Amino acid sequence: MRLVWRVVGAAALCVALCLFSVAFVDRPVEAFVHGHQGLRPVFQAMAAPSLFSLPLALIYLAVYAVRAAVAPGRREWGWLGLCAAVLAATAMKDELKWVFCRPWPDSWVDYGLYAFKPFIDSQLYGGFPSGHTAYAAAPMFMLCWLVPKYRALWLAVIGMVMFGLVAAGYHYVSDTIAGAFVGLAAAAGTVALMPARVPARAREKVGV
Repeated sequence: MRLVWRVVGAAALCVALCLFSVAFVDRPVEAFVHGHQGLRPVFQAMAAPSLFSLPLALIYLAVYAVRAAVAPGRREWGWLGLCAAVLAATAMKDELKWVFCRPWPDSWVDYGLYAFKPFIDSQLYGGFPSGHTAYAAAPMFMLCWLVPKYRALWLAVIGMVMFGLVAAGYHYVSDTIAGAFVGLAAAAGTVALMPARVPARAREKVGV
């Protein structure tokens, strides 16, 4: 129940921050970013870690499935949890993007589109929540549970990806806030579904 209440509290905070950001932060920040793109390659590099989690999760699960079929053994709960959180975040963000249908920053800059249009089928919409933030946040929040002594590092990776996505002009601030919550919710759900007394063994499996 403690985990549930933490997620509920995070959801309430996410809603409050997103509403404030949509009303007062997103457009001024995007206007500034759009006019200052000289360091965009640096910001793209900061966001790059978000590109690796999904393909790595799929590759690991494929290898693990083959190995388990050929030579069954102990389940590597730590790595499996990381992969499950990434896949859960992927499914969540895909559905939420369709539900909210928020224009991309470029859609506002080029066409003046800013309002949410739920269930619209258009390439001009789909920025909320940020999927790449969710990709990065889900495994990092899992590592916060598995390897808490490095929690500051895991959270710093999430913050770096969020900053890079906003500064490179890919997402609004509120998009990344919502994406971080999606990653948190996916990680929390994965933790809740894992067997009891797993953390110590899981930490061993992720090399700690």
